Amino acid sequence: YWSDNGELVCVATEDDMYMLRYNAEKADGTPEDEDGFEDAFEVVGEVSDKIMTGVWVGDCFIYTNSENRLNYHVGGEIVTISHLDRTQYILGYIAKDSKLYLGDKDLNVTSFALKTAVLEYQTAVMRQDFETADQILPNIEEEYRTRVAQFLEKQGFKEQAMAVSVDPAHKFELALSLNDFKTAYQLAEEHGSEQRWKQIS
Repeated sequence: YWSDNGELVCVATEDDMYMLRYNAEKADGTPEDEDGFEDAFEVVGEVSDKIMTGVWVGDCFIYTNSENRLNYHVGGEIVTISHLDRTQYILGYIAKDSKLYLGDKDLNVTSFALKTAVLEYQTAVMRQDFETADQILPNIEEEYRTRVAQFLEKQGFKEQAMAVSVDPAHKFELALSLNDFKTAYQLAEEHGSEQRWKQIS
């Protein structure tokens, strides 16, 4: 499964999938040995899952698996979109509708709304293009902000996560981990509990 821009590929085996980033510059010229251009591919992810069908949306790989789950993989994270009630196959993604279409063997078609802004934001973060990510952020509804902040935190971008999160408990934990005791103190005062005061002390 190749991404539209030709930079990413998912290689699926019977029980695993490997996400590889392709560097065309390293595949220029004649290969030095019979193995070809090994340096042209960098492993960016490995997941133990049996893929049935898949499609790339930006740097997010959306797929169905043998357990009838609709998931996506981005930045080493697996997010479940839906638990399907039957075996379905991805037909495609239409960006202008922000919808993913699946079909089953009886020719029934199901659509799933995907928050394109969330996928685009996560893609920009994976490319460390925070200028683009900041432009996309206003398009992400508040109810998805904490999920985005948790994604940022897992990628090691705690300061950005702190700015994005709308969950006071999450912000408090981030403030402590960043040694930002002033913010942690303010959050403890606003949404205080005995446990939070103990954590600060």
